[in-house]
Amino acid sequence: MRVSSKLLVLALSGALTATAVPALALENEFHGMFQLQFDNSNFNGTRNLDDAGARYNPQLKPADPGSANFFEQRARLYYTAKASQEVKLVTKFELDYSFWGNSSYTTHRNQGGALGADTVNLETKNLYLDLNSPTLSTSAKMGMQGVDDAFKGIFVSADMAGILLTHEYQKASASLGYFRWNDTTGQVNPFSDLGRDARNMVLFDGKYKVSDATTLGLAYYFVYSNKVNVQDGNGNPLVEDLTVSNLGANFVTALGPVTLDGFAIYQFGHNGSENHYTFNPSPGGLDANKHRNAWAANLGGRSKLGPGTLRSEFLYVSGEGSEDDGNTNAFYTPGNFGYSESGFWNNEMVILGRDKNGLTNDSAIVFDANNKDQGVFFGSVGYDLPITKSISASANAGFAAVAKANIFKPVNLKTGKQNSSNYLGTEINGETNYKFTDTVTFSARAGYVFLGSYWDGVSTGGKDPSNPWDVKVLVNYTF
Repeated sequence: MRVSSKLLVLALSGALTATAVPALALENEFHGMFQLQFDNSNFNGTRNLDDAGARYNPQLKPADPGSANFFEQRARLYYTAKASQEVKLVTKFELDYSFWGNSSYTTHRNQGGALGADTVNLETKNLYLDLNSPTLSTSAKMGMQGVDDAFKGIFVSADMAGILLTHEYQKASASLGYFRWNDTTGQVNPFSDLGRDARNMVLFDGKYKVSDATTLGLAYYFVYSNKVNVQDGNGNPLVEDLTVSNLGANFVTALGPVTLDGFAIYQFGHNGSENHYTFNPSPGGLDANKHRNAWAANLGGRSKLGPGTLRSEFLYVSGEGSEDDGNTNAFYTPGNFGYSESGFWNNEMVILGRDKNGLTNDSAIVFDANNKDQGVFFGSVGYDLPITKSISASANAGFAAVAKANIFKPVNLKTGKQNSSNYLGTEINGETNYKFTDTVTFSARAGYVFLGSYWDGVSTGGKDPSNPWDVKVLVNYTF
């Protein structure tokens, strides 16, 4: 071997050795969770839900749908490849059985819970690069990541692909992000190019610490959907043509033993020339060429009371009362292929609102803030009680009514007209938890809803639908 060749080999060996050092120093972090629940209900898994199995819809269905019972399980696996304090690769994976006994020998999300198993159902939730610069006090997340809005999730709370930059100040922080929700080519429009028929969101979120007790926030989210040409699960074309701006403020403050938090948000924009019933599984503004003027407000509070903690939440979201003028007051909540990507979990409801324990069988009477273009008045009160070091309990009560009834309100089959009442119902629920170890908790959770007069006479034969109830027993393991 010539000297020049030997020098080249030595140089390559040195380079490979140098690059191998960081790999050897890589810090691997593994975390995860497992949840198994048994659900017995006349609500979840029964015929009184819509086609997506998410929203309550007793219209023209038996007043007593019977009860369903099923086992549902989920596992999430988190892996972080940490090269240094400045560089991390973050991943999150999910494996679900929507219910035991659903299928075997297939390839599909949420499947494989039947005899024989042997199903490929691994889902990728997050996959992003996390960069942090202590010198610049700035971080960057690039890739598929989880994003929660500054309004307790009523606009969007979902995984999405994009770039999020966050800068920390002494008493403040500011985040700026760009996310692409949907893009397509050649599915419905063969002349569509990537980046043209796309749905994008730009995000700004700022917070300022006024004092040790008070933090104020300002947020703006802009959605631009340029006739997104895709197909639903049945091959039907879907088109969404709109711009939506969300401008709002939020706060949290401590007043002695009481902590208050809340927000106000104004939503404005324009529906384009295309009629669109698309990604939003609620009607979401069916009419074209309409200006959007919608708003929402929330106030929450919690305080120590006796041995436990008292909580309360109130939410108002505007609704669309008329389909005839050039404006819509329906609150836009984005979704994708029939699934809503928002919700309101702070009220701790089981049936009236989305349940914090809802996995793939995630159902509610008020599933999202849009609420079939009708908006909502939603109030709740709850109490959390630690009983022993290992046992705790909580109780909650809530009520809901539509803000503006419209053409989507069900018809009373006895009268042939819509009921005058907008009251959806009242829920009471309770939960007990037993901490078996530091990482394993057993829980029992039950809820019952007294339906309001909004639903009178909408079931088959003009009967009133049965009051919904749900009972869950759960085991949770985190590591």
